[in-house]
Amino acid sequence: MSLVTALLLSTFIALLITENYGYGYWMISRPVFAGPLVGMILGDIETGLYVGATVELMYMGILPIGGSVPPNAQIAGTISTVFAITSGDASVGIALAIPIGTLAQLLIMLAWNINIYLMHRADQYIEAGNFKAVERTHLMGIPIFFSVFFVSSFLAIYFGSDFVKMLVDGMPIWLSNGLTIASKMLPAVGMAMLLKMMDFKKYWCFFLGGFVLVGYLNLNQTAVSLIAVVIAVAIYQLSENNKQDDFDDEFQDENEEIVSNIDLSLTNKELRKTFIRSFFSMTSINYERYCSLGFCYAMIPAIKKLYTSKEEQIAALRRHNEFFNCHPYTGNAVIGVALALEEQRAQGKEISDEAIASTKTALMGPLSGVGDSIFKAVFMTIFAALAAGLALEGNYLAPFVFIIPNVALNLASRWLFIKYGHKMGVSIVSKMNTGGLLDKFISGATIVGMMVTGAMTVGFVSVPLNVTWNISGKEIVLLDIINSILPGLLPLILVLIFHQILVKQKKGMYICILACFVIGILGAVVHVF
Repeated sequence: MSLVTALLLSTFIALLITENYGYGYWMISRPVFAGPLVGMILGDIETGLYVGATVELMYMGILPIGGSVPPNAQIAGTISTVFAITSGDASVGIALAIPIGTLAQLLIMLAWNINIYLMHRADQYIEAGNFKAVERTHLMGIPIFFSVFFVSSFLAIYFGSDFVKMLVDGMPIWLSNGLTIASKMLPAVGMAMLLKMMDFKKYWCFFLGGFVLVGYLNLNQTAVSLIAVVIAVAIYQLSENNKQDDFDDEFQDENEEIVSNIDLSLTNKELRKTFIRSFFSMTSINYERYCSLGFCYAMIPAIKKLYTSKEEQIAALRRHNEFFNCHPYTGNAVIGVALALEEQRAQGKEISDEAIASTKTALMGPLSGVGDSIFKAVFMTIFAALAAGLALEGNYLAPFVFIIPNVALNLASRWLFIKYGHKMGVSIVSKMNTGGLLDKFISGATIVGMMVTGAMTVGFVSVPLNVTWNISGKEIVLLDIINSILPGLLPLILVLIFHQILVKQKKGMYICILACFVIGILGAVVHVF
């Protein structure tokens, strides 16, 4: 690959992946979408679809939950696609996805540490009341993340493609076969990670139900998803009976009374500005205060509107540059509540600094859990699984099946959380907790997620056992015997073993990944696979 081509392609990939932290969290850099995009640029959409879908499944359950920085799926998917196309062997690109993702993990951690410097620079500008400098400092996170992704992409693309070709030419058959087998087992790690996040101990029966629907009835992912939704709604309806009507009336009456007593001085103009700024909530994310500066950045239009004196503005900026870590979608609900509290404070209500800080802290935890478990682990996973299934079949609509609902969710959830968080203040969350609505919502979503994960275990995890015997002239195939007992039994066992490893071992994810490669390569050597 020429130097100019490598530079241009690296620039495009870096801009694409930067969205994950720098601007918007749109999911356009996820492998199932970015893979076909890179494939289209390089003139091989089919390979882009296949590699993107496979890497998506490998990384499906490896999500940055809370403050963790796992191996990066985005750069793994894009660079693996480049390697697969330039080398002419998709299995090589897929096999390199794990080391590429691990390298990116280290570089992202470096960027997080660099951003700590931005935090302390912002502190100085806040004390001076310099809004513009605070905003510029926060947005400096974009070139920092871009630089990290550009350098890593360029080095891998420019120097790595020829190396990969040389590696392929000299690669023994047992190694290439072993890597292929490992790539088929690696999605089991993602499935196990999802089970760990979605309370497998409590909801295991729904996981098994999704597994059985595909294993015995050969239903596809869409059918299982619809059945899961029906089951979740039915369970909710049966548990409610007539209690919901009384609760709804009480909820509506009390909230109308609360809202009617609040003099809302912030208009849709300020809310829209806050909404737009919320897309940059993770731009300066760091290990010290995480997304605090992003929260402060989003609050600036309201602070300017509500407070006229320099001292009040500085105090407000300082209040909202303290530790904050929440899912970027549900975090907007906390921003909305903070807007309502600052609004009431500006109107003379007795709202102390401690009250604002404690309210943000109290909401941050449960809403972060909802965002991570529902939007990351369930919503994205469902559409990623559907899209990956289509992509593996070579369907060009696969990227759109993934990206359209995720973009719609991003836009709708951010706006609605800010709007209603501001309108109802803390009452909405307390009411949901009081009536158990939040728990019921999480429970229903988990049921759907568990059944889809069970279905994916059959569809996407493969243990290609190849052990046969000849008895009296008749060939006995061990895998057929196992599948006659329970179709897909080996993938199920593999996922459950990985789940136990993840639960009991801190480094379980790496143990599982290594196990896939060791089993695949050793199995190819002794001709078990």
